[in-house]
Order: sequence, then structure tokens, then C-alpha cells
Amino acid sequence: MFKKISQMNTEINELIQKNITYYTLSFTTLIFAFLFFNISVISIYNIYQSNEALTKNYTLNVYMNNNVSQNSIEKIEKNILTLDGIEQIGYLNKELAFKKLADQLGLSNRGIGNPLLNSFVVKTRGEENLNNAKVIIYEIDGVKEVVINQKSITTLDEKIKRNKKLIIGLLIITLLPIKIMIFNIMHSSVVSQNHDIEAKFYLGMEKREILRPYYFINNIKFISAAIIGSLIFLNLYEFIQSQIVELNYIVSTIQAGIVVGIIIIVISFIFPFLSFNLVKVKR
Repeated sequence: MFKKISQMNTEINELIQKNITYYTLSFTTLIFAFLFFNISVISIYNIYQSNEALTKNYTLNVYMNNNVSQNSIEKIEKNILTLDGIEQIGYLNKELAFKKLADQLGLSNRGIGNPLLNSFVVKTRGEENLNNAKVIIYEIDGVKEVVINQKSITTLDEKIKRNKKLIIGLLIITLLPIKIMIFNIMHSSVVSQNHDIEAKFYLGMEKREILRPYYFINNIKFISAAIIGSLIFLNLYEFIQSQIVELNYIVSTIQAGIVVGIIIIVISFIFPFLSFNLVKVKR
């Protein structure tokens, strides 16, 4: 066993020394490939999280009758919270709402009758839950009117659709080509050595024994490049978050690190099993 390890170590050193320029360039290329791969993945994750937040932001206003007591208001709130798809509910006192409106308009509210009603602002998950909630809430005792701002719903739908298209675009334009580039680099690491591999075949060596050092180098290079590229990305991500404060980031560096870490662990386990199938060498 130790003899085989020593022999493979010697072969690996010879391969690296013989092809030092190629391995250096391919390793550097892999690092940048993983850097852009992580940028693409976290961009998609950010947009996905944005869409998740948007889907929970479908809003309707529930206005109550003037004669509704505080106990009835609390019961109405409890009834609304039992409905499917309710994400958030907030009570809006008509006196506070009227004062806020007067301040916004720069008017004095003294001596002016308050035409507003006590109300709830209800947020649901998705437009279907919004419409279902409207029908049910309208039947609750004490509720005078349920209003949906259709213009804001349309705007919300457009944002969600645009984000979905952007996710698909990123998958096709960046993620897929980067994936192909990474595996092509690993593939070419063996293909470029076909002459030496075939020569060893003619000497009677077993295919697995011949290819083992090449794939060992590939696996180490692949995993190392993945880790280095990911660490560079996370440092850049942290720098951008700390320096460009006006950008509204959804995913923190810790969340991004968790996502990137999971990806690195998965590919580190999967790639060694796939690497022997990257190239088919005929004897």
C-alpha cells in the first residue's frame, strides 16, 4: 500500500513539474470560474429571496363600522389571523391616521370632522390568498368595507415576473456556461495528457492505475480552486456590503457564506465520483 502511495506521489510530482505552466494557468482559471460561479449563485439567491418577500406583501385594507367596540375589533383581528395565507396584520387607529394625513397635507385638524374609519392593513401570501381573504373578511360582523389597491397588485405581479425572468436569465447566461467551463477544464487536464496515457497503455499498465494520478491532481485542483474562489467572493461581498451602504442587500454575508459553504461541500463530495467519467480512454 505504502509502495503504491509513494509511486503515485512520484508520478504526481513528475506530472506537475512537466506541466507546471498548464496546471498554473488552469488552476488560476478555475479560481476565477468559481468566483463568477458564486457571484451568479448568490445573485440568483438574492433575487429569489426578494421574490419571497414580495409574495408576502399583497395588501388589503379592512375598514370597520364607526360603532364597533374595542372588543369587537380584537375579535375581528383574531378572525382574520385564522385565515389561510395571512402573513401580517396591523391596526390603524382612525385618530392617528387622520392626524398623520393632516400633517402630510400641512393642515390643522382642529374643528374638522374625522371622516376616516378604524382599519386593519392585512398582508397575505400571494394574490389568490388575497382575493380569498377579501371575500371571507367582508362577511365578518363589524366590517364595513374591504379594499384592494389593484394598481399596487399589478405592480407587485410585474416585479415578481421580472425577477423570475432574471433568475432564468442568470441560470442560462452565467451559471450554465461557467459550469461547462469548469468541467471542460477538468476534462482537458486528462485529454491533454492522452499521448502519455496511451504510451502507458501500450506498456501494459491498467487503465485505473494510469489515470489515478491525473484524477487525483484534478480533484485537489478542483476543490482547492472552489474554496479559494469562494473565499475571494465572500471577502468581496463583505466589502461591498460595508462600503456601498445605499444598496439594499437581502442576503447577509453569513447567509451567503452558508449557501456557498453548502455548494463547496456538495461539489467536493460529488466531483471525485464524477471525475473518472469525465473522459473515456480507449485501450
